[in-house]
Amino acid sequence: MAVMILLSCMTGTGTAGGDISVSCDIPYFLGQKRGYMLPGELLQARIIVENFGPAAKNVPVDIVLPPGFLPAGRYEYWQVAGLENNAVLKTEADLGGGYGQWFDLVPIRVGPDAAPGAYTVSIVAGGLIHNYGVTVAAKKPAEADGGLTVNRILIPLDKDGKKDERLHDNTLVLRDRTLDYYKNILRGKGASNQEVEAIHPVVHMGIEFLNPGGQQKLVNITVRLLDYNTHQPVAGLLTPGTTGEDKDAGSLAGNADCLTAFAAITGEERQRLLLPVYADERLIAGGRYWLQVVVDDGFIQPVTVKSPLTVVRKNMGAMLVTGAAALVFLLALALGLKQLRATLATMKTRWLVTIALFGAAAFTIVNVPTTLLNDFFHILLGPFGFLVTGIFNGVFLYMLVIALVILIPRPGVVALMMAVRMLLGMLAFGNISPVSILTYGLQALLLELALYYANVYARSSGTPVSAAATAGQVLPTAIACGLADSIATYANMQAMAFLYRLYFADWYIYMVTLVNGFLYTAVGAACGVFLGKQLAKVGGD
Repeated sequence: MAVMILLSCMTGTGTAGGDISVSCDIPYFLGQKRGYMLPGELLQARIIVENFGPAAKNVPVDIVLPPGFLPAGRYEYWQVAGLENNAVLKTEADLGGGYGQWFDLVPIRVGPDAAPGAYTVSIVAGGLIHNYGVTVAAKKPAEADGGLTVNRILIPLDKDGKKDERLHDNTLVLRDRTLDYYKNILRGKGASNQEVEAIHPVVHMGIEFLNPGGQQKLVNITVRLLDYNTHQPVAGLLTPGTTGEDKDAGSLAGNADCLTAFAAITGEERQRLLLPVYADERLIAGGRYWLQVVVDDGFIQPVTVKSPLTVVRKNMGAMLVTGAAALVFLLALALGLKQLRATLATMKTRWLVTIALFGAAAFTIVNVPTTLLNDFFHILLGPFGFLVTGIFNGVFLYMLVIALVILIPRPGVVALMMAVRMLLGMLAFGNISPVSILTYGLQALLLELALYYANVYARSSGTPVSAAATAGQVLPTAIACGLADSIATYANMQAMAFLYRLYFADWYIYMVTLVNGFLYTAVGAACGVFLGKQLAKVGGD
């Protein structure tokens, strides 16, 4: 049957040679106190030696281990003498005069076969011996396999350890520091303020330990980013340095390969450590990684665990695109409202009725199915649901738009049709949001400009629609509409990323822009030319 050690904790203080004072806490508890130790555990001994004399002294310090107690491993400042089962740990304390102090925290391993009973650990310093008693008892069955393990890694967390609900689990969103230099100059702080920016954590992470055996020890925690495919370390995480600590000094002169922290395992059965995460955004690309955590006490095999991590680069591009699109939209809206009365005055009543009918048809054919079926396609196809909904927003919509332009080739027709469609969507489904208003407005503006400068209005006005004329309109109309909608689609994606805190990979934005913005639109515009020709034969002006 496994054995456990029941220990009576004693703290002693003694004076050696009048000027030398020695005190020791054994065992020294890092957190939760208890009256026993377990076989195979690390027993911490805190030793303090003080010199009250005026002269500096060098005091030998020995720790005499009883049978059944073992050295914890290789020590940096202690030498191991004697037999393994009756070892003596030796060092020297250099004490300055006039209250010089020396202390150390020494780990000692309780032997795995230690029998129940009383033990004595002796501290020899300054010629005097100080004894500290330890008692042994049987190990509980529940503590037989009480090794320390990492249960899970939690990221992202805030500084209070709460999960950031705006982000998915295992996500690291990086800041964009490309404009920090200019912001600091404008604020009068200068470029050196980048050092201050670097010591602000990007996010916090939690490491949850399971410790059924109640182990207490000091550990060094190392966190690295690993390549998702090769599992090799990549640069990016850093441990900030401090002035005078590193060769080059400054917060950016710390460890640029990993994040390190020194922590205490306090003996709780379940313990969570909260660590700030520092990163050099210039070195990390967006994508998938492994987050590796290594917990090492320096004596036993380190505990290593890996967790998948998605890195998202948060940049100013979305804000700039959204701001530029909003500015252009507001200017166009002001100009359009100013010219609205003059535009309506040039149109016949039947034209306005036709525009309203096409706007209602676009709402019925495009808005209704995409609104009702969008979630269904998203469940089936995930992020690629736009491949289906894009048929409605691209092919069907632009077929109606261009057919209307063929019938009524007047500037302002597209804008009025989009306005009718938008108003019906607001009334029927409540589709009112900054992004939807910006998208409708930008789409109408770009289409009006594209059709005007592609001479689509001029080609369709004042002359009967012939087969040759219609065929000649297909390519320029398709290209003009495709380019206009590509810009509108790209601006829409960036607006959603900025306003709704959605994060899209660059390749996904480009794919949506190419397929949904250009390809589907060009096909719909080409079909709209031929549809408009057929409708013009029936009821063209």
